[in-house]
Amino acid sequence: MKIAICDDDKRELLHISGLVNEYLSCGFTESKTEVCSFESSMRLLTQIENGIHFDVFLLDVIMPNINGIGLAAKIRKIDQVAKIIFLTSSSEFAVDSYSVGAFNYLLKPIQKNPLFSVLEKACQDILSGLKQYIVVKTPANLSKVFLHELIYVEVTGRTVCFYQKGGITLESTSTISQVEAILLLDKRFIKPHRSYIINLDYIKNLSQDGFTTTSDLFIPVSRNVYKEVKQAYINYSFQAEY
Repeated sequence: MKIAICDDDKRELLHISGLVNEYLSCGFTESKTEVCSFESSMRLLTQIENGIHFDVFLLDVIMPNINGIGLAAKIRKIDQVAKIIFLTSSSEFAVDSYSVGAFNYLLKPIQKNPLFSVLEKACQDILSGLKQYIVVKTPANLSKVFLHELIYVEVTGRTVCFYQKGGITLESTSTISQVEAILLLDKRFIKPHRSYIINLDYIKNLSQDGFTTTSDLFIPVSRNVYKEVKQAYINYSFQAEY
């Protein structure tokens, strides 16, 4: 995993990075983790736009050029899955954090125990999500499809197609009912149309006609389930874990 810390106050940045490294040195997470510190929101944004992926972001809210909320909004255009944790001296920004799907926010000065608790939740969520998969039967073999990489499922004729990150597609002779019986147990997945199941982590927006994914693909929504689908999308997008 990779953790990015961004704060324009150098002393605060050193303090937070020290606490994060202390947390990691205690062996709370079972995976190898890299911590990267940034004194500028623009420098972090450049890294992200150049394709560097981070699993967890610790973002100061009040920063020059692009503040933490604005930076998080830009991150969300590229990455719908990463955990974003805001660092702020005032709770007034809590409402704004919902708009970018924040995982949590911590009040400054950052204290050891609250930070450790939030990092524990974030890391466990990530590691748990990385381990979840379904087995798909293709004409050639049985293949694992990891849920965090599955963007959507589509029925085309008698074939069920699994579209994954990186342009990977698997075709199966399973039925959509067999697939939904498994996927819809996970809160990330909903069925907006009889021919589709989508992963809400990869949705950019919802219009009257359907969803647009982060890769600008269009997924239709049936009129008879639009209200329920819209509410499910709102509930998922604006959830915050404390």
